[in-house]
Amino acid sequence: MRLSPFLSFFGVALGVYGAANLFIWFHLARVVPYFGVFKAPVVIAFWALAAAFPAGRVGGAFCRCALTDQLTILGSWYLGFMVYVLLLLVLVDALRLADHWVRVVPRSLAGGRGALAAFWAVLLLSAAVVAAGRWNARNPVVREYDLVLKGMPREAPLRVAVASDLHVGLLVRNHWLADIIDTVNSTGPDVVVLVGDIVDSDVTRAQEEDLPGQLEKLSAPLGVFAVLGNHEFYSGAEEAARSFAEGGVTVLRDRSVVIDGAFTLVGRDDRTASLLGSTRKSLKTIEGVGGELSVIVMDHTPNDLGEAEEAGVALQVSGHTHRGQLWPFNFITSRLFEQDWGFLEKGGTLFYVSCGVGAWGPPIRTSSRPEVVVLNISFE
Repeated sequence: MRLSPFLSFFGVALGVYGAANLFIWFHLARVVPYFGVFKAPVVIAFWALAAAFPAGRVGGAFCRCALTDQLTILGSWYLGFMVYVLLLLVLVDALRLADHWVRVVPRSLAGGRGALAAFWAVLLLSAAVVAAGRWNARNPVVREYDLVLKGMPREAPLRVAVASDLHVGLLVRNHWLADIIDTVNSTGPDVVVLVGDIVDSDVTRAQEEDLPGQLEKLSAPLGVFAVLGNHEFYSGAEEAARSFAEGGVTVLRDRSVVIDGAFTLVGRDDRTASLLGSTRKSLKTIEGVGGELSVIVMDHTPNDLGEAEEAGVALQVSGHTHRGQLWPFNFITSRLFEQDWGFLEKGGTLFYVSCGVGAWGPPIRTSSRPEVVVLNISFE
């Protein structure tokens, strides 16, 4: 296992997180004197919230208990809240800077009490955004598309339901998972494909939410199939695959299966496998690729799209990006990935990147609507 990339990422992430909270503290310190007898509790509460997420995640990795679970949950909510407090405080600072040249702030709001009013406004607006993001995260939309691929004509299209990035565990609990399963079943699919990151950071937590029992409720006459995403490899790929299999899901790890004589479905291990010392087959070496039937590939992370194009794949479905999950991070994912959401056509290959149906970190979504995608696939 190569630890250095993960340690480097963790160090950078922790540094950014710390700098963001120091920026917020700089503004909070200006208004703390106006809290009177509540000054000390406010300061303690702020730093406790700021420490909750890293303490819960790191502590839970070494010794999981009820305390680390609750710290992670509390810290995850604070993480989403922090993002919008930070953005709004930057906007406040920009207005103050502009006020030096052009009067944009009323004189009545100048000084300490104006700073206090601005700070309360920032907190209330951030809380409203988090509340709206929570509602959005819990109310996925079903998006349905008609596709035509080369192959043996059929009397009726095949309905393929695509769901990715459930992140079942400490935040996506049983009631949320059950709602996702109900949404998938409501589409009446012939085939269900789960495109990775079904679990979050710990398979045990997902099993505590009765993941196998919930997966058994998925209804698709031609089968339910899954691939492993980066989070399955972080949490233990073998254990995750066994858990999915217990729920009646066929896990495709660099292998293929023919669906009803209509097309070849290929599932690939996520590219994280190679970072963790495992292996990932090249697409062309997987049995069924390049055969007579149209090939549909499940590959969690939408990198190296040219490989599928060169292999003559008809369709690839991916996930992973969440389309940023929180605005404005969608602008970052659009730069990191050739396609971070929706359809893309390269040569003769069609790609669909789903923004996912669950949530990682903050249990809210503000840059995308969670989705279950139904592909009505005809062949000609």
